[in-house]
Amino acid sequence: MVLFHNDKKSEVFRRELYKLHYKRIYNTCLRIVRNPLDAEETMQDVFLKLFDNLEKLKDEKAFYSWSRMIAVRMSIDRMRKSKPIFEQIDDNLSIANEEPDYEIQLSVETIQRELNNLPDGYRIILSMRLFDECEFKEIAEMLQINESTVRSQYVRGREKLVKILKNKINK
Repeated sequence: MVLFHNDKKSEVFRRELYKLHYKRIYNTCLRIVRNPLDAEETMQDVFLKLFDNLEKLKDEKAFYSWSRMIAVRMSIDRMRKSKPIFEQIDDNLSIANEEPDYEIQLSVETIQRELNNLPDGYRIILSMRLFDECEFKEIAEMLQINESTVRSQYVRGREKLVKILKNKINK
């Protein structure tokens, strides 16, 4: 399907665009808001915004990242209403090695299920970093928190998730 044909406002075009991208956008929303009904509602809001602004998009290749960012931002806005908790930490935190020093082989479903059980602060940041490939600075700006807090929550959340997953393997 070519995104940039003459009639971006046609119902057929919008239906096709929705079919191509709804699962990805829903999953992005679900990882952040956690509740399937909220994720569904957020996804619908994302598509409304996408459809309202399609004329502004000039490059078909940019649609994927553009739609992902809208989904992330709208999901974060929904989460702000429920006030997720982010632990404040010292601004002088530095993380030299971002790569984990362990390897665990588990299904994506198992990892996502355990990720969903983490506290909101950890879960949101890990999801944005691991699944949506957002930079720390970008996450900090979207969540309106310090970059050092994002880095801290990421490291702590990753450690907590790995500990939980290791316990699952050892059982």
